[in-house]
Amino acid sequence: MDDATRPSPAFALYGEGRIFPDVLHCETITARASRHDWKIARHRHPDLHQFFLFEAGAVTLRLRGGDRVLTPPVVISMPSQCDHGFAFAAGTEGLVVTVPTATLLNQAVLDLDRLHVGAVQTRVLLLFQAIASRHGAAGGQRDTALRALSVALACDLVGGDKPATARNPTATLFARFEAAIRDHAHENWRVADYAGHLGTSPTQLNRAVRAHSDQSVQSAVQAFQLGEAARRLAYTRQPVTTIAYDLGFSDPAYFARVFRKGLGVSPRAYRKRFD
Repeated sequence: MDDATRPSPAFALYGEGRIFPDVLHCETITARASRHDWKIARHRHPDLHQFFLFEAGAVTLRLRGGDRVLTPPVVISMPSQCDHGFAFAAGTEGLVVTVPTATLLNQAVLDLDRLHVGAVQTRVLLLFQAIASRHGAAGGQRDTALRALSVALACDLVGGDKPATARNPTATLFARFEAAIRDHAHENWRVADYAGHLGTSPTQLNRAVRAHSDQSVQSAVQAFQLGEAARRLAYTRQPVTTIAYDLGFSDPAYFARVFRKGLGVSPRAYRKRFD
């Protein structure tokens, strides 16, 4: 049983580590829940937003404040950092889409900073299905299409549902830091460089990053680099040395050691999983 007094564990995907190697992830409810006896213990995703579609079955949503029984068909928008778990009836059907918060830049405008549970509208159902189809395909500007579909899903699922609440300054700083990582991670910036670029102090920046990702600034930058490296290894044919240099590593051998430490395998062994 979940202990509401203890901090919940942080994951990328439930039961896995913290490296998220793709632009988004989509899988069926059965794919993961069946491996865990249809029970998902309370946990959180520090820098990931999730959209759930439950089409059939029975679902109990477990939150820190108590349980909530849901009757499918139903959809959920689960904010980053929100403690949550599930108890499913065996065979419950649906999809879960996991999206890095950096992809959904205007979270306050989209009203994604709160938990949303709602009815399944036809267009929302079609967007879930389109994401599932695109996620399994390698071509056709896959990454761009998935980013666009995830934003469209957010707009149709919760956008305009109620007036957006203002984000606190720490959340805003973290969102700006995520954008800075995408633009400057390859430049080997130090903490002071990011802080200066964002108009804050290294201490304030580290505090904001730890609050929203459970990592230091440098760890967050390296997690981004490894996630981008994993995505390129899986979905492009770029040489490993090119990937290393593009991501700011001056020594491909050092890149390989960092990658192995972070993901447990060499870059080439990781790529072979997708051949």
